Amino acid sequence: MDFQHDSYIVLDLPSPIKEKIYNIRNYHKDTLRASLPVEITLAGSGGVGIIEPGQDKEFVFNTVKNIAIKTSPILASFKDVLRFPGTDLFVFTLKDEERFRLLHEEMKKSGIKFKPNRFPYKPHCTLRSRTPIIDYEVDEIMATKLSDEFIIDTISIYMVDKIPLDRLYTVKLLGE
Repeated sequence: MDFQHDSYIVLDLPSPIKEKIYNIRNYHKDTLRASLPVEITLAGSGGVGIIEPGQDKEFVFNTVKNIAIKTSPILASFKDVLRFPGTDLFVFTLKDEERFRLLHEEMKKSGIKFKPNRFPYKPHCTLRSRTPIIDYEVDEIMATKLSDEFIIDTISIYMVDKIPLDRLYTVKLLGE
């Protein structure tokens, strides 16, 4: 079977950090974001775009699995909140982006075909995308802090054809 709908490759965030992000999304009444997985996108929102439709799912799954086998879990923490210029999109940036950028490059050169994307890759976790936003809400979300360290140990592929999203595939980072 082939990919038919927009599909993303992501790193799933674990509990309890995942619930803390959901709480932020709910507090800001972003019902769309609150219905989506808490993750850091590797392929789909920047750098490379979504998985090119028509590719064989087994090829993509096996390619992602092979990358996961070679990748050890990632110790991560958030840095600052960033507002993407000209948008009402607010995200947590990461204190150390290196491992995320390396994984993004692995995906890019893996043989999986991706649609083009005009945005550079910036690893992040989305907090809010609901619009419009008023000044005090901007100040409030920009001041948001989460100092927790967390370990990311799964890569998933999500298909966007309805909400909630369909998780097509998940594999553990093994670091062999």
